[in-house]
Amino acid sequence: MNDQPIEWADFERVEILTGTILQAEEFPQARKPAYKLTIDFGPKGIRRSSAQLTRLYQPEQLIGMQIVAVVNFPPKRIAGFQSECLVLGAVAEDGTVTLLQTERPAANGIRIA
Repeated sequence: MNDQPIEWADFERVEILTGTILQAEEFPQARKPAYKLTIDFGPKGIRRSSAQLTRLYQPEQLIGMQIVAVVNFPPKRIAGFQSECLVLGAVAEDGTVTLLQTERPAANGIRIA
């Protein structure tokens, strides 16, 4: 981990929004086990993401779940799939990802600060 402090302006540039997972499907082409997610970010639109969530979640459990994600990274190509946002989660030492979620329902597309 990098222990160097960042400037407040650096943090403000990161656009972290609430979104609801509309679709989750297996992604067997990915090098590491992952799902392809389709996420609704309200006024910011619908985006897709590849997420390594297979240890704790089944695709059907993810549908309707409200999550938080970074939406202003450039798209990244993963095994031929265009990932348009980074779903945030707590990553354990063994790589298990626990999704970050809102504490209660909120509108899609709300900025996290």
